[in-house]
Amino acid sequence: MAIVKVLPALTALGAAFALTSAPACSQSASERAEICPDGYDALSENDAGRAVEAFEACLNARQYDWPVEAELRLRLGSAHLGLEQGREALIAFNRIFALIEDQGGNADNPLLRRNRAVAYLQLERPADAIEDLEIAAAGVPDDAFTHVLLGSAHMDLEQHAEAVAAFDRAVRAEPGFLSGWVGRSAAFIELELYERAVEDAREAVAIEPESPDALNALCWALVNDGRAAQGLSLCEQAVEADPESGAIVHSLASALEQVGREREARRLFARAYELDPDSDTIAEDYERTH
Repeated sequence: MAIVKVLPALTALGAAFALTSAPACSQSASERAEICPDGYDALSENDAGRAVEAFEACLNARQYDWPVEAELRLRLGSAHLGLEQGREALIAFNRIFALIEDQGGNADNPLLRRNRAVAYLQLERPADAIEDLEIAAAGVPDDAFTHVLLGSAHMDLEQHAEAVAAFDRAVRAEPGFLSGWVGRSAAFIELELYERAVEDAREAVAIEPESPDALNALCWALVNDGRAAQGLSLCEQAVEADPESGAIVHSLASALEQVGREREARRLFARAYELDPDSDTIAEDYERTH
């Protein structure tokens, strides 16, 4: 499995979940915000913890018409995602599906489907995420973020050809979206199409030259293509940019081993395992070298 970070981070909560309006809610954004202003203010400030508290308080304060309740639970679930609380997010989203079913509404809202898929991915349930992501992608086919999530789910299931197709749709929809190029590069590596992986990783670095994920993607692609000497400086830059990433430290260790610097590599394989002991690839290399 690729040692490349594919799933994009959910940091800008207000922007990350602004794909469309809430299920069956016809109010304007300003009107919706007036229902629970503290929650929306927290989202706009990327304060997920405060947003969770505010939306829970609003939901507990009184009963709402079902579209309004769905909107509040959608934002509550989104805030949980920002905190990587996949279980709590899934509960919030499933409550919305129950509301929609009870009221005969449309359950194929792209935003709702996409967000629930992110919860499934956080819970390491990629097979459950794929159906939601396919529905979301059909509803908004030019949303690169949805295609990257779909590619990530296929990668988790080791369905690498399907992952390439999903990442390809992402880069076509939004050529400047870094995660699309990084993801397709990782998928090409799994298919042993190393030259194509290098090309995509070079595109990622061209988009964001200082991104540790882009630098690591190119480092890892060159290592897999047997060209670690060319990628060594990139690997070092990636570690300098993000020294707490087990995947990135592992890439540098692999490059050092390939160029014959085994003692340094062994130390970094141990560091990578310390940072990310749950990665099978990192664990295997740590055990092999120790």
